[in-house]
Formats: sequence, structure tokens, C-alpha cells
Amino acid sequence: MTIRHTLHATILSVALAAGAVTVSVAGASAAPSSPAPSVTRSSGVGNDALAGYASSALDLWATYSRTGSRPALDQFDSIRDAVAAEAATRLGLDVAAMQAAWSEADTEHQTALMAAFTQLGTPYKGYTATPGVGFDCSGLTSWAWAQAGVSLARQSRSQINNARAVTRETAQAGDLVFYPGHVMMWLGVGKAIVHSPYPGRDVEVTNGPSRKTLKVGDPTV
Repeated sequence: MTIRHTLHATILSVALAAGAVTVSVAGASAAPSSPAPSVTRSSGVGNDALAGYASSALDLWATYSRTGSRPALDQFDSIRDAVAAEAATRLGLDVAAMQAAWSEADTEHQTALMAAFTQLGTPYKGYTATPGVGFDCSGLTSWAWAQAGVSLARQSRSQINNARAVTRETAQAGDLVFYPGHVMMWLGVGKAIVHSPYPGRDVEVTNGPSRKTLKVGDPTV
């Protein structure tokens, strides 16, 4: 079974098991024999199938935070792991290592990272931070971290200067990665990042640059 089929199966099983939990998925389709839930693309979500899955995960996290529902937390964990697996596969990285990096991050980092993933496929737009419409680099990081309750400055250098400096060995998935003029979010393995790169490109996951000037920072402290 491919990673994408695994994602579809995970979402369908979550939706069917959740009952009252509503799961909205971008780009998913059910096998004809499956009693599939109604599937629609959420507004304010990027034009990439993973964005819809990430949005579903955030909805489940909100349900858990509000109600303490253990099933909602378990379903969040399942989708998070599936999204991590697909991201790792796209980048040619170790799936288990990516899943472990995400699951070991604290809840603020997990929430911010999943929020950034909801915008995959959203176009780069300068001086913009509007979900589903456009982001510049610092717009994406500030918006994503705001979803975790962490306020960041709107300028990339200020974001990294205000963050606590960490090394790759001590960093968590979701921490900021910076080189002069550009800020990104680390995915927890190798050079993998999610970012809004430059005009003509969309929010994406990629293997980031190899630069001696790279800084890594935790914005929660």
C-alpha cells in the first residue's frame, strides 16, 4: 500500500471511528466499498492533499483540548504520524525518524508544525499572512506559531533573534531555522523544512540549504 493510500485509509478509519468528530479532508477519496464520510476541502487550507490532513489533525487536537477525549487524541496521533510519513517519503528521508521527531516534540511545536502543513500549496505573497491565500516566509511562521498560542514578530530576523538559540541536537520539530533574509520551520530530521520560499512558488516541504550561517531557535522561550 502506498503512503498516500495509507493516508486515505487512516482518515477514513478516523472519520468512521470518531462519530461526532467531523473530519474535513483535502484531496481524499474512498474506495467504492467503503462507507465514506462526506469529504470537502476546508476554506483557508492550501492546495495540497497533506494540507487537508493536517487541518483534520488540528480539528481533532482542538476536540481533545476542549473535551479531553482520548479517542480524539489517538486519532490526532494517527494522522500526525501519517502526515510525517508522507513528508519523509517525499523528501527521501527515514519515515520512522520523522515520525519520532514529531511525536517527541512538545504540544506547542506539534500544533505549530501541523498548522504550517495546513498551508502547503498556498502561494508565496510578499507582506501577506492569509491562510489559503498567501504567505511570505515570516508570515507563515508567525501564523503557524500563533495557532499554538505563541506570538512572533513579523520580521524574519526579529523572529530568530527573539527565539532561544538551540543546536540541531537539542532542537524540536517545528523550531525556526534562519539564514539572512529567510525563516523556515525544521521538520526534525536532517535538513528537512517547511517554508514559503519566494514569488512564483508555494508553501512546500523540502530539504533546506546547507549553510554555515544557519541559525536554529525555539520561539516558545
